[in-house]
Amino acid sequence: MACGPASQVPHEPYGVLFRALAEPREGAILVVEAGDLISGVWGELLSTAAIARGFVGMVTDGLTRDITGITDLRFPVYATGASPLDSAGRQDFVSFGDSVNLGGVTIRPDDWVVADNLGAVVIPAEHLGQVIERGLIKMSGESIVREELAAGEDLGAVFRRHGIL
Repeated sequence: MACGPASQVPHEPYGVLFRALAEPREGAILVVEAGDLISGVWGELLSTAAIARGFVGMVTDGLTRDITGITDLRFPVYATGASPLDSAGRQDFVSFGDSVNLGGVTIRPDDWVVADNLGAVVIPAEHLGQVIERGLIKMSGESIVREELAAGEDLGAVFRRHGIL
């Protein structure tokens, strides 16, 4: 979804948001391009509605509200920061299902987003298989290195042998 600035509460507030959360989307992640960094585009009630529709997380370049409530729901929300201000009359959801741009990265509806406390990564849909394959190889190598280091092997020798650290 994308938001844009609003100078007043729109005639049909949250219309795009209502449409976005109207249908079940099992396993999907919401990605929201915010209109500004003043008000929160997300909060506990939206998280509750998203969970009920099968969404598994949300990523935004904007702000969120209700951090304690969202944390209690165990719904992963990754945002630029927080604001006590809601979006009513400040921002409005203007599109859903189109590409959005977060941090200079274009995200299309079928792309994959992987996020944790360190950040978010976008995997273009057409590269998903290759990324998974390379990720599994990397994880396997790191597991071998971890085992060797845990067994007390020399860090430098392990690195020279595997090139992984």
